[in-house]
Amino acid sequence: MLADLRRLRELQLAQADALGRGDLARLDELHEERMRLQARIGSAGAAALRGADLAEARALADALRRGQADLLERARAAREALGREIAGLGNGRAALAGYRPAPAASSRLLDSAR
Repeated sequence: MLADLRRLRELQLAQADALGRGDLARLDELHEERMRLQARIGSAGAAALRGADLAEARALADALRRGQADLLERARAAREALGREIAGLGNGRAALAGYRPAPAASSRLLDSAR
């Protein structure tokens, strides 16, 4: 059980890193692995932990709770930043004209020489 809790913490830290880099594919992979591991821990039941093992399990559980709150905050901040970026995009015909590629018959070298 302690090994599984340690692995959950490693996965959580990797998720924070993937979120920080904007690597949503990796974030999704880590989430899937984390869900499989959590299901395994839940189905195994709580082992009879005592002494140092119990203290470590409690510390890991606290770290996981804090880490999850941090992940949620990072995701919220990323969502808000993306919302601001999208809001800054132009709309209407003028904006669409800015997104159109140059005509196929156009050459930047020839156009700049004119």
